[in-house]
Amino acid sequence: MYNQKRINQAAIKVNERYGRLDVLINNAGVYLEKNKKLVAIDPSILERTMTTNFFGAYYVIRSFIPLMDKQIHGRIINVSLEYGTMSELSYHGVGDYKLSKFALNGLTRLVAAEVNGDIKINAVDSGWMSSDMGGPSAPQTPK
Repeated sequence: MYNQKRINQAAIKVNERYGRLDVLINNAGVYLEKNKKLVAIDPSILERTMTTNFFGAYYVIRSFIPLMDKQIHGRIINVSLEYGTMSELSYHGVGDYKLSKFALNGLTRLVAAEVNGDIKINAVDSGWMSSDMGGPSAPQTPK
C-alpha cells in the first residue's frame, strides 16, 4: 500500500540530491482475489487492490512529475498487463485486479494527454512472471 507522505518525501529527496528525474517506473502491484466475481469479493479487497495498483501509481506520478516538468523531459513507465485492456473486461475472474489495471491504463492515457514538452508516459505488459504474485507455474522469469 502506498504512503503519500513517504512518496512526497522521496520526491523532495530526489530533487535535493539530483535536481532532476529522467525515468520513473511504477511497478508496485497486488493480486489478492483470483477467482471470485467482482461483486462477490469483500469490498476491502477491491479497495486494497485499487489503492496499490492505481492510487499508488497516481500519487507517485503526481509527486514526481514536477521534476520532469522542470526540465521539460522525462519518461514514465507504468507496468500493467493485458488484463487491463477493454477486451479482458468481458471475461469472468480477477475483476478487482483487471479493474485496477484498466484504471492504471486510463491514468496512463490521461496523463499522456496532459504532459508538456518531451515527457512521455507508457504502459507496458511484462507478461505472466514467475514470482510471489505470479506463482511458480508462470512461463517467464524476471531474468
